[in-house]
Amino acid sequence: MILSGILFVVLLGLIYALPAAGKYDSNIEFVVAVVIIEVIYLFSYFKTKKKSMSDVVDVVYVFLILWEVVTKLGISHPVLVPPPEKVFAIFSLNKQDMFEGFLSSMKILFQGIFYAMVLGIFGGLFVGYIPRLRDTFLPITRVISSIPPLVYTPYVVAVMPTFHSASIFVIFSAVFWPNFMSMISRVGSIDHKIIDSAKAMNVSLPTMLFKIILPYSLPDVIGRLSVSLTSAMICLTGAEMLGASSGLGYFVKKFSDYADYTRVIAGIILIAIVVTVLNLLVIRLQKKVITWKY
Repeated sequence: MILSGILFVVLLGLIYALPAAGKYDSNIEFVVAVVIIEVIYLFSYFKTKKKSMSDVVDVVYVFLILWEVVTKLGISHPVLVPPPEKVFAIFSLNKQDMFEGFLSSMKILFQGIFYAMVLGIFGGLFVGYIPRLRDTFLPITRVISSIPPLVYTPYVVAVMPTFHSASIFVIFSAVFWPNFMSMISRVGSIDHKIIDSAKAMNVSLPTMLFKIILPYSLPDVIGRLSVSLTSAMICLTGAEMLGASSGLGYFVKKFSDYADYTRVIAGIILIAIVVTVLNLLVIRLQKKVITWKY
């Protein structure tokens, strides 16, 4: 807590004290970003009292301090490693492009994840309940799920009618197969006493699947949601860098082609922020659904 406060003050001091190696408009965006980090940190620290949060912020501050020093003293290459002031200024200069790219990526991301989760859960539920289907599809699923979707992304982008459909397919593949396989395994491993007890009560097949087996298996699926989200985001940005005309990945690829690494780094930071926020939302969902694990 004390170290984080010291590093915070040191960083703000360096922003204004060190002479600039190049010209840039202002420091205000960078200062705002640092202040936001500190506010979020203080709020989280006093709410959770976790020392790990302080350690994470310490690492972030040390990185920003080193970045500020090497760029302002001219130690690094000014094009390859631009000053943080210039990078964070992009969030104001290109806010419209970034926001539109964010909306485009999120639209594709949530469509792909939705289709994959629905079909993965209900398909795995049905296949996992029938032993013959389970024994048939589980080995096939293990093979397919081990293939990284990024491997066939260029081919999918080339053969699908639109980039939008290709991106959804890639995200679908990244999320569907692991969840489908996990659901089959989870249903197949359910305690037979539970199944036998339900059969003794002469419950119908829909009741067996949706009121007994599904509630038993769903926490495992929710627990894997963070991994699924990360995999989907990786595939989405990879696909957008191949053939998109919008999106977060396209923003990075577009400016990397022009060697505009200031905007490239800003795009990477934006992607990191989006992934972090999405994972935090998933964790909140997990805490509400899987209460016994938290």
